[in-house]
Amino acid sequence: MIIACDTSSVICSVAVSDNGSVLWEKAASGGQIHIEKLSPFLKEALQFCTSWGKPAQALAIAIGPGSFNGLRIGLATMKALAVALELPLIPIPTTDALAFGIKDQLGGFSRAVIYSHRNFVHYADYDFSASNSIITPEFKYATWDQLPGKHIDHYFGKIDRGLKTWLQEPQAAEVQSKFTEVDAKASYVALLAESRTELGQTDLDELEPLYNAVYEAKKWVPPQF
Repeated sequence: MIIACDTSSVICSVAVSDNGSVLWEKAASGGQIHIEKLSPFLKEALQFCTSWGKPAQALAIAIGPGSFNGLRIGLATMKALAVALELPLIPIPTTDALAFGIKDQLGGFSRAVIYSHRNFVHYADYDFSASNSIITPEFKYATWDQLPGKHIDHYFGKIDRGLKTWLQEPQAAEVQSKFTEVDAKASYVALLAESRTELGQTDLDELEPLYNAVYEAKKWVPPQF
């Protein structure tokens, strides 16, 4: 049994998997809902495991890149749960989870895209023509007008917030025509974590979200009267 969560996007989801099957999953979508929904969802997941008669053997989390606040809330909560239950926590890159969820639908070179903020996106490239397995690539961070690539056959990811607006603009036509939407789901995290149990961590002090970008606090400017 693995209990996994994904708070990397506007979706907050928790799932329970066992031996390649998703046994339970719950999700909600909306701005800033993670702090409200994650703990109740995890409580329900633990109750499900108890009713199933099989305790969780590990926890898993979408570690990023993704929403700055979502990742912080998710990791802090899962760290606390891992310590309380004395279970290892398996970090799964968000783009790996997205790739796992879409790999049977796409082929060739495919670029995972996650909206960051303003006109910035996180992205990572996967070669689905070489293997059906998910190999973690190099993560990159750029403005969305830098997304198009001549060698890219498909783009995929969660279309939300600013990315949704940009994809409707004429300059995004090349990316939009090749884009397949896939939601960030805890079920993908859980199933992929089953094949990466050796990455489970019990010393969680150094485990940090994969922001893949430098976020700087804005300098406070006093109001002018």
